[in-house]
Amino acid sequence: METSLTAIEVERQSRINKAKAIQSKGQNPYSEKVKRDMTLIELKQMFDSKKGEVVTVAGYIKSLRLSGKIGFTTVEDASLPEGFQFIFKSDLLSSSEWNFDAFKELVDRGDYIQVTGHLELSQRGEPSVFVHTYTVLTKSLRSLPEKLDDIELKYRKRYVDMKLHPEVRQMIMMKSTFWQATREYMLQNSFLELQAPTLEHTTGGAEATPFSTHHNALDEDFYLRISSELFLKRYICGGFEKVFDIDKNYRNEGIDDEHLQEYIQFEFYWAYSEFDQMLTFSEDLIKYVIQKTFNTLQLSYKDKIIDWSEKWPQMSYYDFVETFAGISLQQYDTLEKIQGLADDLGLHYNATDGYARLVDLIYKKTARPKCISPVWLIDHPVELSPLAKRNPEQPNLTLRAQLIAYGSELTNGFAELNDPVDQLMRFEEQQSLREAGDDEAMMLDYDFVEALEYGMPPTCGFAYSERLFSVLMQKPIRETTAFPLMKREKTN
Repeated sequence: METSLTAIEVERQSRINKAKAIQSKGQNPYSEKVKRDMTLIELKQMFDSKKGEVVTVAGYIKSLRLSGKIGFTTVEDASLPEGFQFIFKSDLLSSSEWNFDAFKELVDRGDYIQVTGHLELSQRGEPSVFVHTYTVLTKSLRSLPEKLDDIELKYRKRYVDMKLHPEVRQMIMMKSTFWQATREYMLQNSFLELQAPTLEHTTGGAEATPFSTHHNALDEDFYLRISSELFLKRYICGGFEKVFDIDKNYRNEGIDDEHLQEYIQFEFYWAYSEFDQMLTFSEDLIKYVIQKTFNTLQLSYKDKIIDWSEKWPQMSYYDFVETFAGISLQQYDTLEKIQGLADDLGLHYNATDGYARLVDLIYKKTARPKCISPVWLIDHPVELSPLAKRNPEQPNLTLRAQLIAYGSELTNGFAELNDPVDQLMRFEEQQSLREAGDDEAMMLDYDFVEALEYGMPPTCGFAYSERLFSVLMQKPIRETTAFPLMKREKTN
């Protein structure tokens, strides 16, 4: 974006001087006063009925072309990204102080202006505002680039990206709709939105490396939460029955197309619900959210159309791997065997990785990428699901479900474990993995176990994060995040 530092500074100083000149002529170049009769989309829609009338409107100059005694500008606001034409003619500008010469001298592309003028078609038949008076509402000090191709700069200067590319603003608006629809559906179904702490002595609810910080007033170290799960279930233990939250989580893990270190996640917990009931509800929820966000349930994926309106099939974990990867994982029932399989597949893993971690790695690398149409993945091994109830018919498996589509894991749901003895045992197994060097294994949370000892009714839980939105958009998750975390910008 910045081709020559000297040229940029010269341009910036020129605009600062213009701002001072505007002020010396009696206008505040950063005025607190603004007036507009309508947005630009309303102006466009009502143009035919208001042609010949005088209106006052405002916006941002996205293009500016001067020719003799006339100036053509394209002005946009949030309602009309393509902009509306404002025409400045020397014989129409009524103020001797703010005449056409002042306009040419003081106004630039990128400025925000307010104008009063009459509506008429241009000589080329384009609906236009023919300006009588104008006010500079905000004087921009930097000239926008014509394009922004550098990805690093695009993410770092996202506000420039938004100004240059209306489709980026549209995507962010769609993401807002995505979360609004989620909240709307949950409230319609009598769920209560509650909050969980961000700072925790013991963090849990997922397998991830946490961020840590120090609380000065208490003089104690805390973790930033990696999930709301354990506190939302404490609400259930406390007597609430249908709860959810939509909030930030923090995981100190690697950067790739599907992972952020700071991201929004939605979770709900539903007391007195059963696993199949939770799955039906969650499928209806996601279909509602997709319809609201994309205005259709038929979405394109590469060269295919995926029909999200159909009933999503269920497939057990081992059948899923065998179907999509041709591997019978149950034959590899020891750590040595699963290590050998990983080696044969050419997969890299850490020496501290236990059996469950390797099973998960093989599934993620061989089977999951091949599942494009939505499938409910169920019956996960107990070793992979420390917080899920065992399947009573197959105690080595759990009542857990993940929505798999587009080659990604998009959701996670459980029949929640409410047996405190079983929960403590699984926490202890996780703690032994941590002590062996697995930083992502869950911490032993005695307080949560104690909460379960007071009793938690049969409960199901379900969650998805902004990954679901990014995958449906078929964009890297950082692309769909307005302001992704970046390394500190280097300065000279």
